[in-house]
Parts: sequence; structure tokens; C-alpha cells
Amino acid sequence: MIQLSSSTNTKRAFFVVSCARSGSTSLTRILDTASNGRCVVEPMPNLNIETRLAMESRLSDPKKILESTVIPRVRAGCEKYAVYGEKDVTFGPFIPYLYEMLESKFVFIKRDGRDVVRSLIDWHERMFGSIYRECYDAGNLSSRAISSAANLPVHLDTSDYSRPRPLPESTLFEEWEYLTREEMSAYYWSTINNLYLEQLAKIPQEAWIEIDYTRTTVEEILRVADFLQLTGLERGQVQTMLDMRINSLEERNQGSNRYPDWKHWDSGQRDRFDKLATKTMERLGYYDNESSRWKPIDYGRFWHEQSGDIEWYQWMYDSRYQMHKDLVDWIHQQESKGESIQSVVDLGCGLGVGYSDDLADYHYVGVDLSPDSIQWCQQNRHNPNHAYLCVDFITEPLPEQYDLVMSSGTIDNIYDVEAYLKAMVRASTGWIYFTCYRGWFPDQEEHHYTWSDEHQCFYTDISARQVRATLENLGCSEIIIEPVRTSNQDIRYETRVIARVPERTGHETHH
Repeated sequence: MIQLSSSTNTKRAFFVVSCARSGSTSLTRILDTASNGRCVVEPMPNLNIETRLAMESRLSDPKKILESTVIPRVRAGCEKYAVYGEKDVTFGPFIPYLYEMLESKFVFIKRDGRDVVRSLIDWHERMFGSIYRECYDAGNLSSRAISSAANLPVHLDTSDYSRPRPLPESTLFEEWEYLTREEMSAYYWSTINNLYLEQLAKIPQEAWIEIDYTRTTVEEILRVADFLQLTGLERGQVQTMLDMRINSLEERNQGSNRYPDWKHWDSGQRDRFDKLATKTMERLGYYDNESSRWKPIDYGRFWHEQSGDIEWYQWMYDSRYQMHKDLVDWIHQQESKGESIQSVVDLGCGLGVGYSDDLADYHYVGVDLSPDSIQWCQQNRHNPNHAYLCVDFITEPLPEQYDLVMSSGTIDNIYDVEAYLKAMVRASTGWIYFTCYRGWFPDQEEHHYTWSDEHQCFYTDISARQVRATLENLGCSEIIIEPVRTSNQDIRYETRVIARVPERTGHETHH
């Protein structure tokens, strides 16, 4: 057994462990530049078959397997180098035994599951064609992937065999053959990361370290190197290697990513991922709030850094004047029917152009993400009945509820349409009313999201069918979802949605 101590003569062993496509090859190659150590990428044998047997409780003597494979190799490496490490994606079940037999250290790499799923699908379609080969849909394979899969018969593909499958007692067992490859990949990511966390919990906390490769930095990698007592890593070289995106499609000369980044997933892809991976995303710290799980880090930065002037907002209002007039007319029509609409909140109010005048006699609250816009309103809008708030109302409950929650052409740019609808209903005691400026999409089953790096927001084609289903599930009634003709030649129809929210008991009406 290799004993760890503070002595500089002590041989030190470590393992880099992760789910596949999480950055382990990148980190390993960077660590391998240390002046006092060696870090090897997946030396053989890599226990592909044994790890599957171990995950399914079919491996009788894991220590015996390690003694005949990994342990001699690591001991030989430690005789040659002051610090010796290996990276592998199949050592999860063996972590406690490796620690017991070698007193080794471990580096656990985590990465956002949505990024891993995208990378796995690209790896399958562009490189090897071998991610869950039993999937009913082969995928859009490149010629290289077709050739690679053809040259590796299924019964010899130990790498794919090593990936977990649901056991008969699992609720997923009967569904497995009908899942898409993205769902299988989400299952893999979730299962393997949970396995690592469970096995790492069995060894001393000081024996392992975690690094998030979703947006890793030079400082984080140097922190890992220090933990492993690797020396000689140069900051500039580490940054250069990070920028190379080691083992990506680009670095392997296979072009850029083709499968869409998660910020471009439609609502169906989002739902399928969440069905299989939500708990693990929460466990690893990628989901900390149900409402904001699909909110990119940079979302809304454009509105925080820039805001239009009064002329621009006036132009925006005038360009959709009929939509705004229809809303005010609808309020008056409801009042003529005996409805009490005294308070209105406007989500995405900008500078309050139009509504600050049209709703002068109402308790009107404008909400916007732009601090400059809200500050302008607070300084220039002096109606005592009105107020202006700078909040992301999806994640930050408003201070009160309102008879009408309205939104004009804002939901099209939000990061989660479903969360937006839930927040609208939650904030209302009577009605919600909103328009979608990007068009009328009656046949779409799902919302289609398109992320804009320039504006740090989404441009979403909103499914009328899904909006109706969501509002019905939320208990809304008198739902109207309809096209509205515009004067815009590029977008002939907008979408208008009106719904009465469900009545609430007394303890539900206040936040």
C-alpha cells in the first residue's frame, strides 16, 4: 500500500473521475504538464465490462479485479513519478476500493447535464455512432460515425456496454426502448454522477476535490493541482490549453457543434431532460430555483447595460398601437360587465409609454428588468397612483397581487414561457392578458426558443396549444387564445391570450 505523508519522497496517486464528455480529458492533459508528475488518459484495461457488472451488483470481488489490473499499473507509475494519476469514466464503483488499496486522491469533475447531453449527441453523430446503440433512432450520422460504428460490432463495444441501463425493478425499465438518445444520455449523466457522489461519500472528505468544468477557470485548475501537490503548471499555458477546448469536435478537426445548445432547445426537449435529470441538477447545484432553471447566466444583461430613450419607446408603442388600444378597451368592457379592475401590473413596462396615460386612474405598477428604465420612470412619472419596480418577477414575487396582470410583447423574450405563465397567474386575483408579438403559431406542439448572444435574451415562437394546456392545468377559465391581425407585412398576426385565474382561498391571496 502506498502511504501518503507530507514527505517530499512520498509517492502520490490520484484519479480523475467524471461522466463522459465532462472535460476530464482536458483537465488530464493540463495536469500532465506538471513538472513533477504524470497524468494518463484512460490506460488499458479500463474496466468497461467490470464497471457495468459492479453497477448491477454482479461483480463478486472488486478488489481482486483491481489487484490484477489497475493497482500494478498505478504502483509502477508511482515508482517512476513523484505524482502519478489516471483519468477514467468507468471507475465509479471502485472508488472506495482504490482509496483503501492506494490511499489515492480523487478529482471529481462535474458539468452541467444539458451541456453533457449536447456533447454526447454530437459525439455520437459526428464521431463514433455508438452512444446507446440500442436506441431506435440511429441519429443523423456523419460518414465518419457510420464508418466507426460499422467497424466496431455491438458485441465488442465495451465502451457502450459500460454505460448504465435501468434494472428490471426500475420504473424506466419498460420505457427504455422507447426513449430518445437525448433521454438516454440524460439518464446516463444523472445515474453516473449520482454514483460518483455516493461512492465519494464513502471515503474521507479530504481525499477528494470537486471542480465544475461548465465554466472552469485557470484558478480552479491551479487549485486542483495544488490539492494533488502537482507543481510547475504555468498560468499562461493553462489558459491556452483551456482555450483550445481539448477533445472537443473542433480540436478533433470535426467541425463545430451541430446538436443545439440547451439555450436553443424547444420546450419538449427541456421537459424530457428535466424528467430524467432534475434531481441530479439540483444535487450538483445547477438548479437552485424551479422558476429560473432555464435562465442563462447572461440573461437580461442587455437591459441592465442599455435602455432605449423615450423616442424609441414611443416608436415601439406606436408600432403596435392597436394591440395596446385593444387592451385598454377590454378593461373598459369588463368594467361595463360589472368586473372590478382597479389594480394593473404591466410586465415589461419600459418607460411606461401609453399606459401611464391610458391607466392614469388605476393603481398601475410597471415592472421591468432595466434599472435605467425604472429609474427614469420613478423620476419622470409622478402619478401617485402609479409605481415602478425593477425585478425579475418570475423569481421574485411581487409585493402584492393585482386584478389584472398584463404583458405586451414581453413573453416572447423570456427564458421560460411556462414559468412566466405560472408567475402571471400567481400574481393575479382576476385576469391575465398578454400578447405575443412574434406571430401566431397554432400548430406548434412546443415553444421554440432561440437564444440571442447579442441581446442576451430569447426570441421564442410560442405554441398556442401549449399555452392553453398550461393555463388549463393552472385552473384558469374563460381562456381566449386567438390571432390578431397586424399592419406588419412581415408578421401578419400576433397572438393574444386572455384568461380568468382561479379563485383562491384567503391564505392563498397574499405572498
